[in-house]
Amino acid sequence: MSDPPPLSSEPLRPLVERLAGEPRALLGLGIPRCPASELLAASLAEIAWARPSTPVGYALLAGPEDWALREEVLWPRDIQVSRSSVPSLCLMREGHAAARRLGGGPAAAIDAWLCELLGPAERELAGEVTERERRALSRHAARSAQHVSVKDSDRRGPG
Repeated sequence: MSDPPPLSSEPLRPLVERLAGEPRALLGLGIPRCPASELLAASLAEIAWARPSTPVGYALLAGPEDWALREEVLWPRDIQVSRSSVPSLCLMREGHAAARRLGGGPAAAIDAWLCELLGPAERELAGEVTERERRALSRHAARSAQHVSVKDSDRRGPG
């Protein structure tokens, strides 16, 4: 299987409006610089590939303006999210929350949750962790190692 197309973060309001117009859709919410949110983007790309009949979207709640939008964009649709509950997923039916899941991937875990709600996917995912998800995890591992190295050099002080 070749990689599904990447899933990019979209602005919250237009994303929710787009997904609300569908009979069912999956909304992912994350925050910047969060390893679990980075994995969620990769996992949702896999879900979009496996379930082409279910629109999938992803938004990063990046700044105060995004968090402020919750009151008018998310809450009226019964979508609850806080800084402590991201990443999170919301299965929407006719524009309102039908089911919620805290946390991100891997795609296999998300798909198992969706199977309970929607039945089997149209396409089978490639294993417990897909190659795209492995790459996302590898990028995070490299960044984490770099952060540890920088912190260690800060503790040692100037040479």
